[in-house]
Amino acid sequence: PSISPMIILGAKQGGRAWALLSTSTLAFWIFPGSPPIVPTRSHAMRTSPPLSPYGTFTGTLFQYSTSPSLVAFESSPPSSTSPPNKCILLGGLSDGLLPVPYAPLLESACHEKGWSLVQPIMSSSYLGFGNGSLERDTKEICALMNYLSCHMSAENFAIVGHSTGCQNSVHFIKHGDEDLVRQTKAIALQAPVSDREHAMLESSYEENIQLARRLRDDGKGDEMMPRSAFWAPITVSRFLSLQDVGGADDFFSSDLTDAEMKGRLSHIGRWGRCSGARLLVAFSGNDEYVPDKVDKNLLLQRLCNAMNTENSDVGEESIEVAMPLMLETGNHNLSAGEGESTIFVRAVAAMLDSKA
Repeated sequence: PSISPMIILGAKQGGRAWALLSTSTLAFWIFPGSPPIVPTRSHAMRTSPPLSPYGTFTGTLFQYSTSPSLVAFESSPPSSTSPPNKCILLGGLSDGLLPVPYAPLLESACHEKGWSLVQPIMSSSYLGFGNGSLERDTKEICALMNYLSCHMSAENFAIVGHSTGCQNSVHFIKHGDEDLVRQTKAIALQAPVSDREHAMLESSYEENIQLARRLRDDGKGDEMMPRSAFWAPITVSRFLSLQDVGGADDFFSSDLTDAEMKGRLSHIGRWGRCSGARLLVAFSGNDEYVPDKVDKNLLLQRLCNAMNTENSDVGEESIEVAMPLMLETGNHNLSAGEGESTIFVRAVAAMLDSKA
């Protein structure tokens, strides 16, 4: 293969400045000193990586916690340094910054409605989730919101949760700081699926669960599961939270009874009724992490029904706090399914517009 000419400027060699000019057939010193270096084939074959597939962002990087040290990135509308309305994007397991391919669309929609987009790094980001918990995540979400309120003019919040970010959103509404929860005016759950039901498709599921339960019962919840049990380093307690029946992360399983779903999700209705907030539940028809046997349309409606259980006081008209959105051809992170990411972001933008 041909190689573009390359010039490397260097420091002094033996008292003389030097430069190396190389092509596929030539390498020599403009100023002699040490022997020439001929480029290797591996260097010649180097290919360019794709240009940031999930977009590029301009904004402000800031540290919102010192212990532990945590940072977040805010991209604000061109007309505002840091507007009072903040939309926080929470990814799923192993995600961090730029967690989803629709992040640029979401940023544009936020800016059009006068909101900034905030992407945090939490202790559970990337592979940190394996030794974490929803409780720790909620504390750090509160720390982020508190910082934004104190130092970056925040008055109202919205949350877009993807995958496990949906669990974070639901947990925050129930266990987060009351004032910050009241300031949260809109939430969108994109791909609220069951980690447990997907794990149960594996032939080793029962063996792994029984091992984790024994270790927990022996007081070893902070010990690590074997490498063969999970695709990332994970403690016994987080493994059970994600994969055991009734685990702390088990909000969206289709085999939960209506009563069990209400017990886990009815606080959404109370939150919406008290604060005038709304929540969007967006489910993908081709989500690869949902077992084929699951009726996705039925599950979506059951989730919304459970969330809308406590959406009115006695004698008052009920309010539809949770609204369903089925993205028929979308996959888990909306990287597939023509136009589905646009439909989802438009639905989010409509909520932001009504809460601005």
